[in-house]
Amino acid sequence: MTYEAFINNFKSHIIALSYKERLSLAISVCEKLFVDYQDFYEENNWGDPGVLLEAIKLCRLSQTDNVEEIHLKEALVKFDRITPDTEDFSNASYALNACVAICGTLEFIMDKEAMHVFNVGVCLTDTIDVGVREEGDLTEEQIDEHPMMIEAREFLLGDYTNKNKVAGIFKRLKQLFRHK
Repeated sequence: MTYEAFINNFKSHIIALSYKERLSLAISVCEKLFVDYQDFYEENNWGDPGVLLEAIKLCRLSQTDNVEEIHLKEALVKFDRITPDTEDFSNASYALNACVAICGTLEFIMDKEAMHVFNVGVCLTDTIDVGVREEGDLTEEQIDEHPMMIEAREFLLGDYTNKNKVAGIFKRLKQLFRHK
C-alpha cells in the first residue's frame, strides 16, 4: 500500500472508530513510543521521561474516569521543556515523535477531535520510516513494502486491541532500532 493510500484509509478508519476505540489506539501508540524517549534520555542525559509517564497515566485514567481539563493542560505545558529539538540533537527524531504522540492524545481527550488520533498514528509510521531509512538508501516504494511499515499500517488500520499483535510489532520495532 502506498503512503497516500494508507493516509486516505487511515483517515477513514479513524473517523469510523468510537471515542473509546480512538483513545485506546492513541494510548497504545504512546506507550510503545515512550521507549524511544527513554532511550533518548539515557543517551543524552536530557529530558524527563517522568513527564511522559505521568501524561500516559492521565490518558489511561481518562479511559475510565473523568479527568479535569486543567490536569490535561498542565501536562501539556510540561512538554515545552522536555521535548527535544532535532536541531539541538541529531538523535531526537524518535523522542520527538513520542512527545508529539502523547501531546496529541492529551489534546484528543480535551477536544475529542479525531485528527489528533490520526496524527498520533502518523507518529508511529514516521518513527518506522526514519528507522527503515537508516537501513540504507531505499525508495518510497521499498519503504512502503518494508515488513515493519506494512505491519504498522495494518496495526493502525486493524485490531489494535490484540495485545499479542501489538507487542510483536513493537518488539520488532525496538529490535530494528537497537541495531542502529
